[in-house]
Amino acid sequence: MGKKEKKNEKGIPYGARERMPVWYGAVWSTRGIAAAINVVLCMNIAFYCTDIVGLSAAVVGTLFLVSKIVDAFTDLGFGFLLDKTHTKWGKARPYEVFIIFEWIFTVLMFNIPRVSTTVQYIWLFIMYTMVNAVCATALGGIDSVYLARAFTTEGNRIKAISINGFIVMFCSIVFNIVFPSWLAGKGTTQTGWTTLVISLAIVMSVIGILRFVFCKEIVEDEADESGKAVTNNLTLKESLGLVARNKYLFIVVGLMFLTFIVNNMQTATTYYFKYIYGDLAAQGTAAITSMVVVPALIVFPALSKKFGTTKILQACCAIGAVGILIRTIGGPHMPTIILGGLLFGIGTLPISMMINTYLIDCMDYGEWKTGVRIEGLVASIANFASKVGQGVAVGLVGVVMGIAGYDGMADVQSAAANNAIVFLYNLLPIAIFVLMFILSLMYKVDSIRPQMNEDLAAMHAQHQEK
Repeated sequence: MGKKEKKNEKGIPYGARERMPVWYGAVWSTRGIAAAINVVLCMNIAFYCTDIVGLSAAVVGTLFLVSKIVDAFTDLGFGFLLDKTHTKWGKARPYEVFIIFEWIFTVLMFNIPRVSTTVQYIWLFIMYTMVNAVCATALGGIDSVYLARAFTTEGNRIKAISINGFIVMFCSIVFNIVFPSWLAGKGTTQTGWTTLVISLAIVMSVIGILRFVFCKEIVEDEADESGKAVTNNLTLKESLGLVARNKYLFIVVGLMFLTFIVNNMQTATTYYFKYIYGDLAAQGTAAITSMVVVPALIVFPALSKKFGTTKILQACCAIGAVGILIRTIGGPHMPTIILGGLLFGIGTLPISMMINTYLIDCMDYGEWKTGVRIEGLVASIANFASKVGQGVAVGLVGVVMGIAGYDGMADVQSAAANNAIVFLYNLLPIAIFVLMFILSLMYKVDSIRPQMNEDLAAMHAQHQEK
């Protein structure tokens, strides 16, 4: 199904201008900032539950993993809903309001009431599910679709992605630097957590809604003779059948799943610095090195253009594996932790910051192979993979440490618990990067992109003539 640019915009929309202003890209990044800070904060939910509230690590981890079963249904359902959505604000843009609800439920999640343990577990499960299976489903499911419809040129999309990546990464790193010091001080009480989360929720909700206010969709689906948007009449089963033929989507989904596992091992990092390194505040010092990754976002589009997304993906996966290997060999020593962390950050950069370019490639490939463009379902399946990776990371930490006999109320942990922390912090990430490298060898879109783009352009031209 083809697309056309809206004709009722006054002047030339910023997303369609040959030279899009930098400030517009910065506004585009606002929701990304709010969502990224939320993700970083939620990485610590297991630590909050075990060391602040006193809940069982094994039970908490199990609840998070079970929650992902709900995610499977909400992601597929939302993707199908998105493909059927047509409003005066556009297809994806209306769902941006879920950033406010995400922060509301995050506040409730980090305010577990002082009631019976059973009720606390139920409360945690419900709020965690609302944050991830509902709000994060909507927000993650629309990102690539919104991008494709808010910017009409590939150059502007790459520019928006680069600015977004730079700003979001910078804000996330600053938060990661400041947060450990707060954690070692005021973060030792439930009251301290309540104050922090509520403050963040207010600020991030205001910042996060700015993209909805200022960034309009300027591309829409074709309309019929009555002016009504033309939509496909495929059932969910038929849509899934078409998506199942998209081999590159499965590769990207696998990469997202693995990337979000290693990216969301923040809880293991907190435990590592508290019990292995022996200084929780030093986690902030280690996080400073992540700042070096920010300049990489500036040159990443140019490198991708010169070498292709496939080679960049492969190189970064290899670099990430080397980084964790250095960190493992060096043990609890800051120089190797810093160097390993730097290379680790580079390793996750392509999927973490440039994922929408890969997803748009998958949408194009699917349309090229089947003749039907499916956007919402593709984005939602990928979003599901990222959330499962996040949930598996947090859940795995809880389950593994629970099996190892970790006690959040104890000042000193057993040897088995300490070994589990080292495994989660170093050994598991190495294995994950190896798997990511193997998957990256199978991603070969660069070799077919010229022919694919040529055929799609001809296909869209035929639709417009009709």
